[in-house]
Amino acid sequence: YDKLDVDAATELGILVANVPDYCLEEVSDHTMALILACTRRIVQLNEIARRGDWKPQPDPYLGSEVWPKMSRLRGQTLGLIGLGRIAQALVPKAKGFGLRIIANDPYIDPGIFREFGVEQVQLDQLLAQSHVVSVHVPLTPETTHLLGLEQFKKMKPTACLINTARGPIVDHDALYTALTQGLISMAAFDVTEPEPIPPDSPLLKLDNFIVTAHSASASPLSFAELPPRPAEEVIRVVKGEWPIGLLNPQVKEKYRRKWGQA
Repeated sequence: YDKLDVDAATELGILVANVPDYCLEEVSDHTMALILACTRRIVQLNEIARRGDWKPQPDPYLGSEVWPKMSRLRGQTLGLIGLGRIAQALVPKAKGFGLRIIANDPYIDPGIFREFGVEQVQLDQLLAQSHVVSVHVPLTPETTHLLGLEQFKKMKPTACLINTARGPIVDHDALYTALTQGLISMAAFDVTEPEPIPPDSPLLKLDNFIVTAHSASASPLSFAELPPRPAEEVIRVVKGEWPIGLLNPQVKEKYRRKWGQA
């Protein structure tokens, strides 16, 4: 819904709704896959094997220059920027790998942090402590370029950055600098700025940058769920009910006056 002017719709008395629990499993699965791709260097190892650079390994570190950069997840810290529905779906999956989880989200009730067993921290603390940082906030004026060079300098040089939220939340020029100057180790994005990512983007020349084509939500099951879910919201409104995923509840009084509904 970041393509809609919600404020203008509110001024005109128009309800704006979404389906907030759509594709939670797919996106959280994809996020976990990108975490594994980064920490286990899956893409780089695939390329090494395909080009025949598969050396015998009497000493495991002779196999590849990539191997010393690989890490085990158990005992490491995952920092979630945002603890909304997708991040909440990710938490039990990440805990299954033994990750300690911390998060920053000033808009989520502290009780939610306790419910999911996630430690609430400030953003600077999250950046400094996390081995993996994963972005899960909506795109707003407040979050545009939330992560820039200043934030990358606060991260571990061995850290991985995951973004399955929205591309403009991360300053891509700063990301390139961070990846090429060793401020962070790797990044894996499903979203970019702009989309699609330009073929001549310098990020695409880096072997420590992974990108997928804004496909985290995709599966036959999620595609099958997509048409009926918004239709159910429309039916609620036609029946005189409020949509479950109403984004601008402040419009209710104006909507009542406009349409004469209680």
